[in-house]
Amino acid sequence: MLEVLETAPDPGPFIMLNLVRFRPHRDPTLYARYGAIAERGVEAQGSYTPYFASAIHDLDSSFGFDNSWDEITVPVYSRLASYGLVQSNADYQAALPDRVAGTFQRHLYVLRDGEPIFPARLSIQQLHDDRKGVPFEKSDVLIGEFLRFKKPKGLETFVQFAKVAAPLIKKAGGEVLLSVEAEIPVVLEDLWDHFTLTRYPSMDAFETMFKSDDYIEAGRLRREALESTITVPTSQAVEQG
Repeated sequence: MLEVLETAPDPGPFIMLNLVRFRPHRDPTLYARYGAIAERGVEAQGSYTPYFASAIHDLDSSFGFDNSWDEITVPVYSRLASYGLVQSNADYQAALPDRVAGTFQRHLYVLRDGEPIFPARLSIQQLHDDRKGVPFEKSDVLIGEFLRFKKPKGLETFVQFAKVAAPLIKKAGGEVLLSVEAEIPVVLEDLWDHFTLTRYPSMDAFETMFKSDDYIEAGRLRREALESTITVPTSQAVEQG
């Protein structure tokens, strides 16, 4: 996959979105040791991580959340080549046994700016240029979601859903932070079309919106549009272990 990335078009900054399942589940001990080394390698290449957080577990499955993931990391890289240099660094290579021992599964995906489906507060280019963290309060819930659209008109139908859902998200005190294209799978072979990162002031705010008549009605369009999703609620207020 590194060889593929080295030969792929490299138009500018991207996110290497990383979803992780720890081994054992909910125990970040080994992966955190690897992560500390990896983060130094990311910074050495002039890149940075504007958001990482623990997944929120044990939520009502009716919300459509995938509670099996443990952590999300959103590093921003300047170029694909800089990601390759992190991977080949000697210190990074020495830390790989902790990553292997400390993870049950990873979902690694290149995300790029493209045509946003939701009006979003941020872009990857903006994150790269500003080098600021994703804006949130510690009590906020940020929901990361991979979207795969049904063919042939799933995207078109989801755009209709987004037009209805965007004001409902705003009414709930939330905002879509990112609405970007899912470009290249790096770990695992699942293909996705789009990724969103949405902030809510609390899980209660999300639940109230989700159960509202307007959102339930809009959900019909969402179901018609989507073949599959990975929806992971996260918070930096969550303690793993």
